[in-house]
Amino acid sequence: MQKIEYEFLDGTTSKIEVTDELYALHLELVQQEKRNHWKETRRHISLNYLQDSGIDFESNAANPLDDCERRENEERIHNAINQLSDKQRKLLSAVFVEAVSNLRCKLSRRTEAPRGLLVHKKATKPC
Repeated sequence: MQKIEYEFLDGTTSKIEVTDELYALHLELVQQEKRNHWKETRRHISLNYLQDSGIDFESNAANPLDDCERRENEERIHNAINQLSDKQRKLLSAVFVEAVSNLRCKLSRRTEAPRGLLVHKKATKPC
C-alpha cells in the first residue's frame, strides 16, 4: 500500500492509502501532466504563471485619464491662442519656434546626430 498526498487550495493536505496499481496510475498521470505542461509552455510563458511567481509588467498603453487631460489641455491652449490678436500670435509663434529650434540644436550637439535630422526647417539661424 502507498500513500498519495493531496494539497488543497486552502493549504490543507490529506493523505490517502491506495493500492500499488492505483499509485502507479497516479504517478503516470502526474508525469503525463508535467509533460503536457512542458509541451504547452516550452515556447511561451503564461502571464498568469509570471504573476503567480511575483513578476508583473508595466503597461505602456495610454491611460484614458491622461489622454482626456491631454486633450482638455490642448483645447484650453488652442482657445487661449485664438483669443490673442494676430500680432500676439505671431510673437508667440516666433518665440516658440525659436525656443524649439534652440533646444533641437542643443540636442543635436549632445547626441552628435546630423544637424539636419533634429533642426527645425523654419529655423532662421543655423545651429
